[in-house]
Amino acid sequence: AARRRYRARRTLVVQYDDDPLDESEQVETLLREAETVMRNKRPMVDFDVKRVVLKGGHATPCLAPPLDLASRVEDILGEDAAKNRLLYAGADETVDEIVKWLEEGSF
Repeated sequence: AARRRYRARRTLVVQYDDDPLDESEQVETLLREAETVMRNKRPMVDFDVKRVVLKGGHATPCLAPPLDLASRVEDILGEDAAKNRLLYAGADETVDEIVKWLEEGSF
């Protein structure tokens, strides 16, 4: 059903290199098949499926501390040390990658 119904023109699939539950490659394959189906229906419409692989595991995007705590610790320890000590470097990298992808799609 997803092959015939998925219509997003841009999709970002985020994969983590140490995630035993990851299904990003299968999701990407399914989305590319959906792209082929949609191209047959709408040949003039562009579709973009991008997969990025980041360091981290399944919970990486959920590990960011509250912003006020992170800011205080960054003020004391410095940005890089705070990210490493509070274990949110991966979450921060995820946000950076999503923002970059969103900006690439802005006209």
